[in-house]
Amino acid sequence: MVKQGHYAKSSRRQRVRQLKQRHQVQADRIIEPTAVTEFLLVRYHLTRGKQQRPVVRKTMQQFLTQWLALATPTSNWSVTEITTKTLQQFNLQLPWQGYAIVDQAWADLQAFLAKEVPAVPLQQRLRLVEPLSTEQWQQLLSQQLAVNALLGLFGQNKQQLSQLTTAQISQLQTSIQTATGLDWVKVASLLAPTSDSIAVTAQNQTWFAQLNKLDPDDFD
Repeated sequence: MVKQGHYAKSSRRQRVRQLKQRHQVQADRIIEPTAVTEFLLVRYHLTRGKQQRPVVRKTMQQFLTQWLALATPTSNWSVTEITTKTLQQFNLQLPWQGYAIVDQAWADLQAFLAKEVPAVPLQQRLRLVEPLSTEQWQQLLSQQLAVNALLGLFGQNKQQLSQLTTAQISQLQTSIQTATGLDWVKVASLLAPTSDSIAVTAQNQTWFAQLNKLDPDDFD
């Protein structure tokens, strides 16, 4: 008859072996910091991209790629800071329809980041800080659209651009805001004339053609 102590020792050895195996699996899953962008883009495509229309999928892929490129190398990622820089980076090089698509998808994108960024299997995990409320996002987006409209209006006239005041930007920003979001009819009328300044390349030609087929009614 086998003694009880034998079972206890065997059980302890089994638990230790299982614990070591779990640690080894976790160690094998660790990725390098340089692989974070690709990792998150793949995760976004798998969890969101397959359900999106081609023009939405392409737009959000471009936005997220730029967003991740501007993420700080530290372990704390500020949603507010990175998103502000991303919008500034796109400025007039993204048609107004692209901004409208991002606006519709923003809440879902931020939810994706909140879930997936801390879960990236890095040796030192990332933290997502300073998320944007709906009101803060609308303020950020409307401000960038107002700046874009004024950039398009004055073009490369540095003297006129230098004379712009915060009050002028705020006034234009307020004019495109509504109680529930943005007035895309007004946004389109302000930014449509700036489309000539957008650099069309072989890489973005099809995407921009898809965007140009959209009108404000598509974003009601």
